[in-house]
Amino acid sequence: ELRLQYRLVGGNSGIQFRSREVPPWDTNGYQADMDAAGEWTGALFEHERGGLALRGEKAVIAADGTKQVTRFADAAVLQKGFRSNDWNEYRVIARGPEIQLFINGVKTADFRQPGDPEGHIGFQVHGIKKGSGPYSVRWKNVRIRGAG
Repeated sequence: ELRLQYRLVGGNSGIQFRSREVPPWDTNGYQADMDAAGEWTGALFEHERGGLALRGEKAVIAADGTKQVTRFADAAVLQKGFRSNDWNEYRVIARGPEIQLFINGVKTADFRQPGDPEGHIGFQVHGIKKGSGPYSVRWKNVRIRGAG
């Protein structure tokens, strides 16, 4: 379990977990996403596969690779619970094959696939696209609790 507070002003960022290093200085793995536009905040993303469980979705990937998605909450309603340009609490629970994301105490995404992956935790900052203007992302009160 990973808990932290984040503050995003503009742009797009995320919390990488169960990630592996990609030389020379990148990572690839799961990402608890956040963005100022409200498109990705609260979603589970992965660079190779894209959006795995969007905000308000429960996604299950079976052993044969088939994916089943059900909606447990309205994405727009969940978005209203996020504080723009202010501090929010992100909580990531990654237990065995299950991953759940919460923002400000409310579940935003639920995901399950076979296996029990391991990896690194990292804080992602997207590069600034030309003409998009500056942005900032900050994290504080980072806490990790293991299975033991």
